[in-house]
Parts: sequence; C-alpha cells; structure tokens
Amino acid sequence: MNFPPRDFEELRQIVMLLRQGDLELPIGRKILNGLELMINDPELVATSNIVELSKWALLSPASITRLSKLLGFQGFNKFKIVFKQKSRLPNDFYSDGVKRLIDNKSTSAKELLTQQLTMVKKNIERCIEKTNETDLILASSLLVKKHRIFIFGHRQASAIANVLLYGLALIRPNVQMLLQADHGVAIALGQLKKGDLLVVISSSPYSNITVKITSLAREQGCEIMAITDSELSPLRESAAVSLQIPTAGEFYANSTVASTFIIEGLLCLAATQLGQVAVNNLQKHEVLLSHLNVAT
Repeated sequence: MNFPPRDFEELRQIVMLLRQGDLELPIGRKILNGLELMINDPELVATSNIVELSKWALLSPASITRLSKLLGFQGFNKFKIVFKQKSRLPNDFYSDGVKRLIDNKSTSAKELLTQQLTMVKKNIERCIEKTNETDLILASSLLVKKHRIFIFGHRQASAIANVLLYGLALIRPNVQMLLQADHGVAIALGQLKKGDLLVVISSSPYSNITVKITSLAREQGCEIMAITDSELSPLRESAAVSLQIPTAGEFYANSTVASTFIIEGLLCLAATQLGQVAVNNLQKHEVLLSHLNVAT
C-alpha cells in the first residue's frame, strides 16, 4: 500500500483496510468516520476549504491536517488534490493497456490468443477457488426469490448486465435494467422499493455513478448483490452478497469472459432452484416466438 496514496482508488482501499482491521494506523474512530464521509462525497471535499470541510465532517481543522499527514501527504492541500483528480481514470487505465499490446507487437496472433486464454482460465479458476459455496447459493437464491430485480452496469459493465438480464428474464418475471436511456438516475432510483434486489456490476476503475447508486439503493432498503473484481471493491460495502471475479488479461479494458462464465453458472443454479417454474416460463417464451414467426 502506498503512502501517500497515488489516487482516489488507493485512498479508498486504505479506508476499507482500516475498517476491516487489516491495516494499522494510529487513527481514532471519529477521524475514520470523517474520512469515510469524505470518501462517499469526494466532490464536496474537492470544492471545500479546510474550515468548511471540518464543519461538514465533524472534525477540527487540526484533525484533518493530522489525518492528511498520517496518510503521507504534506498537508491538507496535497490531500485535497486526490479528490480533485478523482474523475481521472487511475494510471491511464485504457491507454496503458494498448501501450502494453504495442510493446509486445512482435507476438504472433495465435500467441496473443493463447496468452489471453491462459489469463481467462486463471481468472475463472481463481474465482471458483475463492468463492464460497454459501455465497453462490445465496446469490442464486436471491435471483429466484426476490419479487423484483433491477440490474445496473455502467460503461463496459453494461454488456455483462445485459447477459444477466437476458438469461434471468427468460426464466422468471419482474427483471429489468435500473436505467433506461431516456431517464435520469434520480427517476430510476425512485423506482426502487424496500425489499427489491439490485444487482450492481463494476470493476476497477469503478465508475462513480455505480458506487453512488449502490449506496443510495441500500439506504432505500434494497438488498444489493455485487458482481465485482476484488475484496477491496467499494461495492462490497453495501452488498448482502458479492462475487469477486478477476478481470486481468491481454485486453486493454477489463476482461469480461470470466464474468460471463460465472453469470451463466449463476443462471444455471437459479434455473435449477426454480425447477418447473423456469420450464413454464421458457415454454411461454417459446410460444411467443412461434407466434412471431421467429426461429428459436
């Protein structure tokens, strides 16, 4: 772990490690609570001076200065820069991926595919090895038992969300995306009710909108299932169950193969639990396809 943290995600990881007791720093509970408030509203930190921030975070300016130096910063102004730069992707995530490909352009086409296959296999194997049977059963049970299910994935994660939506909607009703193209976030969140299930999907660099939606949905009484990439993912804080699926690979964005594989497995588990109900729903779907003269 770097001190000072190089970017906002590293700072967020420090907070999570502190909360879990996996990192020792001489920081009191009150200051840790204040730091968590800052992590949850980085825009406010980026636009506030130390006096304004101290009133909001319920910490004295001296405590904020002490916190900044404890984290390795020279003072509050250096600490604040991390929040100002939050909107930038850490370490030029996508362009660095392409640069790695260019550096290895001597690799043949088949060698590149073989390397990708090796990474995908490792991702899937690591996920299966580290995932508890209990978490898999709980995740699939939530997909079966919850009356209403919403799914949200931003940017690249929207592709994975569509795989889950399509497969789940085939075997049970009341499944939909949280956001539609023509609606705003607030309107979408207003659809959620206490007891609904929200499945959120995101990997590093975690989108700000996904983290915020997850937190607000939990406050509204929704149960959260997180499909993410790490035990340090900010989505895990709000989740009743989370599946950590590694996304490393030769691709210049996050590899989605392992995520798709695990989601297909989850859907198989859900269909098994639904039993004849899943069969009935699929048969209704097949009848509609035949009426539409669409080849199955």
